[in-house]
Amino acid sequence: MNAYTGICYNYQMNLKKVFLYLLIGSLSLSALVAIFIFIVGSFNDIDFKILLTTLTIGGYSLTGLCDSVLYANKKYFPIVFLGAFVSILGPLSTFVAIWGNSTSETLGNAVAIFAVLAISIAHISLLMLLAPEKHAVKVSLGATIIFIALVALMIIYLVLAQDSVLLGSSYFRWLGVFAVLDALGTIITPILKKVNS
Repeated sequence: MNAYTGICYNYQMNLKKVFLYLLIGSLSLSALVAIFIFIVGSFNDIDFKILLTTLTIGGYSLTGLCDSVLYANKKYFPIVFLGAFVSILGPLSTFVAIWGNSTSETLGNAVAIFAVLAISIAHISLLMLLAPEKHAVKVSLGATIIFIALVALMIIYLVLAQDSVLLGSSYFRWLGVFAVLDALGTIITPILKKVNS
């Protein structure tokens, strides 16, 4: 390892530590606020908004953590970048929806879409940690990622096109099929990795 590589590695590790400390801090603060409201809160409109805010911070912190595990591997940079982008804009749009008292359909759609994207990217990021070497595992991983993407895209379409003529019973049947295959691949791929290691 030359000096430049060592500096880059140390920078990446320090950045990851900062992110993890921020994550721990935000989750801890959110938990304390939620506990305080549950103990002494009156569960009025403000308390409800605060609880939704803490849930938003906690949820996006967890998905952001899942995305960050690929940070050290540069070939996964597009996934990490997209995950970071969603983990920033997602909470912001949700905070505006919670505290802005907005009834905008566009804002509501944005909140739902960012949530779907955050969960899907986090799911893919965790599967990518398997780093498969055997062909069978690569095929299983690739197929699972495709099913995750299909489920995400179909849910996003549901959000955007609620009155579309395409939303017949067959649409939901195929969504169910892809969701089952998504779950199956998520379970089978690590097992294949273990069996072939």
